[in-house]
Amino acid sequence: MNVILPALFKADEAMGINAVWLGARGARAFVLAAVFFLAASGGLRAEETDLGAEEGEFDTDYICRTLDETPPGEPLFCSASIGPGAPDIEVALFWQREDYSILIDRIEIARQGEVEPFQTIGPIDSRALPDMETNGFEMLDMNFDGYLDMRIIEFLPAGPNIPYLHWLWSPESGRFVSAGFLNELGYTEFDEEERLVFAPWRSSAAEMGEDTYVYEAGELKQTGRIMRRYTDDGACTQTSYEAVDGQLIKTASGPCPEE
Repeated sequence: MNVILPALFKADEAMGINAVWLGARGARAFVLAAVFFLAASGGLRAEETDLGAEEGEFDTDYICRTLDETPPGEPLFCSASIGPGAPDIEVALFWQREDYSILIDRIEIARQGEVEPFQTIGPIDSRALPDMETNGFEMLDMNFDGYLDMRIIEFLPAGPNIPYLHWLWSPESGRFVSAGFLNELGYTEFDEEERLVFAPWRSSAAEMGEDTYVYEAGELKQTGRIMRRYTDDGACTQTSYEAVDGQLIKTASGPCPEE
């Protein structure tokens, strides 16, 4: 489903469920009950991600509780089906308020129905504004292997491109593994259809661009760059580069296309 549903946890009143949170290990049962209730009543519109239909039809999805619905002192909870052969999991994000931001400093991951987490990630230092739900935590397939991975905002910079912390699901180890190479890129966007990774950047107010990467043998390889440069009078020049043997070779340059 890959959505955050603020209204989901308001279904407890309609179902006669006590509004007190049921605890970390009851998270998934509560979420699924609310999903079924809202779906049956027409109150839930969800999107599903169908990964690898040719490989056996498996829908991956996740859903998170919002900060507004989380009592003080309780973690933020997410439930997820991450991929074929992988366990359904419950993710607990441990948070606290600091001045005008939300700090998430630990992530615990447990298999559905199990009391103890099988993985703890932390300490981490994720800081974002309260209106950025779950500090931008999301689960998506970042290496195009058919499994959901995780990322969360690291901090809010002065510029527009927000850096994230990334973890990839490892089917071999059955755990999430830190993806330092994605962390180094900062903010990234993923095109699952074309299997491309885009890393936008800005070096100054007058110069910005976007680098393009593909995966080769599990590692990112840069394939190109588009750079835009503005003059004092507002004129914009766009230059395209192709990555060849680790070097960026200019392939075209001209006025920026109209947006």
